[in-house]
Amino acid sequence: MSRRACKNLKRVVQLAVSSCLILVVFLNLDLGQAASLAFRPERAPILGAALIAFNASKILAALRLNIYQRHAGMRLGEGDNLRLYYAGMFLNILLPGGIGGDAYKVLILHRGFSLPLRTGVAITLADRSGGMLTLLLILCMLTPLLPLAWEAATVVLFTVASVAAVRAVFVLAHRWLFRLDARQLAGVCALGVAVQVLQLACMAMLLSYLGAPAGSYIAYLALFLVSSLAAVLPFSVGGLGVREATFLVGVRMFHLDPTYGVLASSCFFLLTLLSSMVGALFLGRFSLRPATTG
Repeated sequence: MSRRACKNLKRVVQLAVSSCLILVVFLNLDLGQAASLAFRPERAPILGAALIAFNASKILAALRLNIYQRHAGMRLGEGDNLRLYYAGMFLNILLPGGIGGDAYKVLILHRGFSLPLRTGVAITLADRSGGMLTLLLILCMLTPLLPLAWEAATVVLFTVASVAAVRAVFVLAHRWLFRLDARQLAGVCALGVAVQVLQLACMAMLLSYLGAPAGSYIAYLALFLVSSLAAVLPFSVGGLGVREATFLVGVRMFHLDPTYGVLASSCFFLLTLLSSMVGALFLGRFSLRPATTG
């Protein structure tokens, strides 16, 4: 089977998985309730604020990525870096069977800016792993606020041990494997936290738009972080279906209404989709062909 056929097959499988998960999830919801919650035009400004928060998180994520790139000697302006970041988002979600957004960015930097492929792949892995570790760190810090049936001492011990372990892995990986200095490490860490906080703010706004009970926000936000970890697995289209299924299963632990979490997760995907479409405007700015020398 050719490489192109494999990519097409992978995309078909991802679409099938997302479709099946979405079908299972919505069969377990009260669709009448879901429709009444989702259609609230008087609260449209909240959706606008959520869209702004989401894109602000992506702008900061692009700035974080450029710290890794500049550490590797890649002097890419912030404007071009942001446009390339959005182009990668577009490719990751909207082009079935096409080249992945991360691979596209690596090839652009390799062929247009002479960045070695191995270095480009290492930068991508560093950025992804750093983001996931930051997400995991925030999730661990939320643990004491969750209505878990654990003894207080167990919660404290778990939280302290988890936070210490994740922080140690983050620092050691960036200092020893990627050789970031203290200033670069602080920048990556601060931007990573800001990215996750903005995405949590976006999710909180979506919950507010839907009218979720205020006392349940922390649990829904923790499940959102868990669903973000699950969505990284390459089994679906942009995490669609995986996030919703995570909420459907997770709400049972906290005895919550799954409708709010599932709808907020679906709205988050739609915001991602809408924002990614901006990247189509920038694809023509970059070329996958090697630069020619005169």
